[in-house]
Amino acid sequence: MNLLAITHAGRVTITVLIVLAVILLLLYLALGVVFFLIALGSKRREDETVPSKDSLFDRNKDNINLKNGYKWYDETYKQKVTIESRKGKTLHAVEFRNPSNSNVWVICIHGWTNVKREMSSYAMEHYRRGFNVLIPDLRGHGDSESKFVSMGWLDRLDIVDWTNSIAKENPRARIILHGVSMGGATTMMTTGEKLPENVVVAIEDCGFSGVKDIFTDQAIRKYHLPPKLVIPPASFVNKILNGFFFGEASTVKQLKKSVTPTLFVHGDKDDFVLPENLGKVYNACAAKKEKYIFKGAEHAVSNIWFHEEYWQVVDAFLDKYFYPAVAQMK
Repeated sequence: MNLLAITHAGRVTITVLIVLAVILLLLYLALGVVFFLIALGSKRREDETVPSKDSLFDRNKDNINLKNGYKWYDETYKQKVTIESRKGKTLHAVEFRNPSNSNVWVICIHGWTNVKREMSSYAMEHYRRGFNVLIPDLRGHGDSESKFVSMGWLDRLDIVDWTNSIAKENPRARIILHGVSMGGATTMMTTGEKLPENVVVAIEDCGFSGVKDIFTDQAIRKYHLPPKLVIPPASFVNKILNGFFFGEASTVKQLKKSVTPTLFVHGDKDDFVLPENLGKVYNACAAKKEKYIFKGAEHAVSNIWFHEEYWQVVDAFLDKYFYPAVAQMK
């Protein structure tokens, strides 16, 4: 074989390798796009009364506590309210103003793929205690303007703005944050921000320690994929479309800045946000804190499976941290 032929063969080989490398890169990015769309694509639902198939609300549709919450939500007077996000998007919520004329507001924050109505059993109990309740639509859910879900990271800023909106209307307002699952993570992330003094305490239920953490765990356990194969490209896509890398959205880092007394609760049979998340977030929290583990509870069902026990825990926390703080603020 002459030198010309060898040179030509070498060029062909290099070209083939380059093409293969480009194809592999495109496949790598495509896998990231697919993971991103599954996890963070819009979760809007046309009918809030129909639960997502095989969701905890679907599996527990005959639970009396869920039914009571839905009945209360549907029959209790509420108003639709909006604010504008920092990016000029309209954020939607419903508010229940208590006839007691209380200055206390509870912001109930829903989970991934959920809707406002699915926070009704929480909202109902706070309302029964004489509190006003606000239930916002997080990004990519309900009516709020966003094409993508942010797993609490961008929502934390929206919750800050909701608290400021309440405080602006009523400077004497005293605010409780109460979030579940992704809403629990949102709650924790929010406490790491500069909040108005009106925010007194927070309650987080089965929230995760960070966006990268929960997606890494899901890649392994649910999709049986190596995290290094899907998380980096999905995070890159998220940076382009949502404005942040997964690693930036750390609940743990936010909690290290928190000054808001927080109640952490989790079920010991949670197989979605694993129970070890509780230890990570609880230990990271720099504020006053309490924790409670519900024996036998799966993901985000502590309130409906152990309803009486759940609200005894909440009331004890409020007695210890909320009411004394409110009395001092008068």
